[in-house]
Amino acid sequence: ERGCHGYSVAYRVSYSDIAYGTGSTDTVTMTLGALPAKWVVDKAAVNVTTAFAGTTALAIIVGTTTTTNNFIASTSVLTAGLIQPSTGKNTVATIAGSTGTATKNLVATFTNSTGGSPSALTAGELFIYLSVDEPADFGGQSS
Repeated sequence: ERGCHGYSVAYRVSYSDIAYGTGSTDTVTMTLGALPAKWVVDKAAVNVTTAFAGTTALAIIVGTTTTTNNFIASTSVLTAGLIQPSTGKNTVATIAGSTGTATKNLVATFTNSTGGSPSALTAGELFIYLSVDEPADFGGQSS
């Protein structure tokens, strides 16, 4: 993906990966992986390849353990299609939290907000794409 589209990591999430909880307002947080000690995330997207089904309202946010919606703000996954930050293509939801000097975990949080629950999911698949870089990779000296 990196060569063609500028993304360095991709994560696949199936409905069975988040089918937990039984409440109509349950939240499921999935840890995607750890960022390096110094990091920059400058691009994010989610591609819902198969719409999630089995509940009446399910949304995703993508960010870090500190700011869970930093890269992708709350968006429904009940319809197939590409989700990009509201700030525009080839960016992240909030620029301010897109760099760091200490490792953090990347997370995807799924929130069920009305009827049903994540455990009732019967279908759904998506891919989360992020451009994660280390400042040292840019050349020169990193602080």
